[in-house]
Amino acid sequence: MKIIRVLNTNAVVTLDKDRREVIVTGPGIGFQKKKGEQLAEELIDKTYCLRSGEDSRRLQQIVQSVSEQYLGIAGRVVDAARNEGLKVNDVLYITLTDHINSAVERLRSGIALKNMMKMDMRRFYEKEYAIGQMAVGRVLEETGIDLGDDEAAFIAMHIVTSELDNSKMMDIQKITELMNAILQIVRFHFKIEFHEDSVSYQRFVTHLKFFSARVFDHGAYQDSMKEIYQVLVAQNEEAYSGVRKVADFIKKQYSYTLSVDEQLYLLIHLKRILDEERELP
Repeated sequence: MKIIRVLNTNAVVTLDKDRREVIVTGPGIGFQKKKGEQLAEELIDKTYCLRSGEDSRRLQQIVQSVSEQYLGIAGRVVDAARNEGLKVNDVLYITLTDHINSAVERLRSGIALKNMMKMDMRRFYEKEYAIGQMAVGRVLEETGIDLGDDEAAFIAMHIVTSELDNSKMMDIQKITELMNAILQIVRFHFKIEFHEDSVSYQRFVTHLKFFSARVFDHGAYQDSMKEIYQVLVAQNEEAYSGVRKVADFIKKQYSYTLSVDEQLYLLIHLKRILDEERELP
């Protein structure tokens, strides 16, 4: 393996077996090295291979100017998210490496940012927030800087943005506001209290996360299950009354018409919530 370029003392770029550029890190792997020299493979600790060549180049530019340890922490976040079944994209390596570096620099300068969405992130994005806390723990262990719970929530926001394949962080606030509104409608319409530790509730919230993103992207499902929908509506009139309430609110507030498929999925989730409510003592 030959070195394509040296990023810093502990990070270089080489080619994998498919001739794609990859970033490899390890203690001293780039020390006094130059382009074209052979890479000491025994020094490699971690390899980062991004699917997009453009994303790979962007990440290389960041690693050239910041410590590769922040890329290592971002890599742990990506691995943890994927192990939890979260479908994050490779851009997360870029945004998190840059964000963690900026957050550490701010804290070292005595500047701490408050995250006004911290409570909502903890409530609606439990897995992402837990991974954010893990990342904060790694930063503390490696740098001695405690970023705190506000930064755990910011990291969680980056994870959610990556899941939604959306580059605009502000959309997370809009999505969360819509999720809150839908939950309020369901709570008042059916006069129930959610059991937030229940599987049904967690599935419902996960569905709302991606459903709400489609509302703002105006990317509706195609209507493919009309026959099943008609049968389930006839069998579950009570749950469907909640679907109508939500659909009317979204139509009025966001000028978005729910497709049959979207109404069907909402109906299924609401039926689970109501069935679970009846089974509890």
